[in-house]
Amino acid sequence: MSPLQNEIDVDQLSALQNGDENALQYFFNLYYSTLVYFSFDITKDQAVAEEIASDAFLKLWNKRSHFFKVNSLKAYLYRVVKNASIDFIRNTKVVYKNEQSYHYFVDTTEKAIEEKMIASETYAMILAVIETMPAGYQRVCRGIFLEGKTYEELAAELNITNVNIRNQKFKAILFLRKRIPLTILIPLFFT
Repeated sequence: MSPLQNEIDVDQLSALQNGDENALQYFFNLYYSTLVYFSFDITKDQAVAEEIASDAFLKLWNKRSHFFKVNSLKAYLYRVVKNASIDFIRNTKVVYKNEQSYHYFVDTTEKAIEEKMIASETYAMILAVIETMPAGYQRVCRGIFLEGKTYEELAAELNITNVNIRNQKFKAILFLRKRIPLTILIPLFFT
């Protein structure tokens, strides 16, 4: 984080403590998508993940005077989202559709939670880079990597050829590789 960004965050934290709703919006914009991804990784339900992340900001607002460091605010948001996500699984008695979801529920150690937080922040970083891509690359990246569509499905949806989809995917990967270390991209997109 740059010193300027850190200074902005500290100023926004001070404004939040003083009841400034714009400061709450600032932190919402900063952390919401990451928290949704984090919750979704646990609940496997997008609507629930969005609701849990939104509720975390309501709780933050109610406790805004308790935070004196941005890192403690961020840790609080992650803890609230983690607990609410696990409560959702417990309270709804979700039938585990895959083993990975079950193992996450069972293994709620600090290390596992920390790994999920890092994955969520990495995902947010990748989304931010995808947002800077040309529109065609964005559509292909989102369709193939984030929505899991096949070349054929995406080609039909965008009314272009499979070859065009493959070319745009290749160029999108090159775009990502220039901006994000390969050690981050390989496990996310190719496993």
